[in-house]
Amino acid sequence: MDNRKKLAFKQRLKAWWNFKVKLFQLWWFDAPRYQKDLEKGIYYLRKGTIFQVGQHFKIRDHKTGKLRTRYIDNLFFNFKANKVTHRFSEKPIKGFSEKFNEETKGIMRNVNL
Repeated sequence: MDNRKKLAFKQRLKAWWNFKVKLFQLWWFDAPRYQKDLEKGIYYLRKGTIFQVGQHFKIRDHKTGKLRTRYIDNLFFNFKANKVTHRFSEKPIKGFSEKFNEETKGIMRNVNL
């Protein structure tokens, strides 16, 4: 059995369990419906995206042909297009980009836009 699959399953199970506990707490303290819906939306948005805020990409600039490093600044759901969209930043996102460094063997993808 591959340890990576086991670890990923444990992480998904922990995230699901924390989501259920949060919903139970909101129900227990009689939170408004919009707050419960926001928590559900946050959970499903995180679950539905394969990228994370702060993740860096190597993107080839169309004008100059140089490789540029861009960071995902924001993820949001576009209801009109029915898909998750993002916004890039040129600077690292403080508190999020550190875990994707080369030294820590973070996720690195090459994207040609």
